[in-house]
Amino acid sequence: MANFFSASQEEQQEILLNFWQTYKYLLIVGLMLIVLVIVGRDYYQSASLEKNLDSATQYQEYIEAENDQSAIGDDILQSYPATIYSDFVLLNEAKKNYLQGQSNIAIDLLKSVIENKQLDSNEFDPILATAQTRLAKIYLEQKNYDEVLNIFESNGDMTSSMHELNGDAHNGLNQFNMARTSFMLALQSSTNQTARALINMKISDLESEEVE
Repeated sequence: MANFFSASQEEQQEILLNFWQTYKYLLIVGLMLIVLVIVGRDYYQSASLEKNLDSATQYQEYIEAENDQSAIGDDILQSYPATIYSDFVLLNEAKKNYLQGQSNIAIDLLKSVIENKQLDSNEFDPILATAQTRLAKIYLEQKNYDEVLNIFESNGDMTSSMHELNGDAHNGLNQFNMARTSFMLALQSSTNQTARALINMKISDLESEEVE
C-alpha cells in the first residue's frame, strides 16, 4: 500500500489494473452477494409486514363476525398457525365452547395453546399464563385436582391466581399444609384487596378444617 501511494499516476493506474485483472471475478461476486442480501432483506421485511397486516385484518373480521366466526377462525389457524392471532382464536374458541357446555373441546383448545407456547420460550408469556389459568379452572371445576397441579408443575413464574389455583387443588386433595403454602404465596403476589380477602378466607377455612 505504501508503494501504491508513492508511485506515479501511471504506476498507480497499472497497479489498479493488475489488481482488477486478478480479483475482478471475486469483486463481482462480492458485489452481487451484497445486492442479493439487501434485496432479500427488503423482500423479507416487506413480506413479513404484509403477512402481519393480512393476519391482523382477518382477525378483526373474526372478532366482528356475527355468522361463521368459527370458519373464519379456522382460516386463521390454517393460514397463520404460528402467530399471536392464532393463539387469540384458540383462546376465544375455548371460551365459547366452555360457555356452551363443551368443556372437553375447550380443554383440547387450551392444551393446543399451552403446547405451542411452551415450545417457544421459558420466559413468562401472558398468553401461556392465560391458557394455563383457564385450563386449571376447568379441571378444578371437574375436581380433577392432580391435573391442576400438573399444569403449574414446571412453571418458573407464577401469578397470584396460579398460586391460588394450586392451593385449591391441594385443598381438594386434603393436602392442607401445601394448600396453605400456596395460598400464602398467592397472598404475597396479589395487590387486589378483594382477591386478598378471599385468599385470607380460604386460609382461615384451612385452619378450621385441620382442627376438625
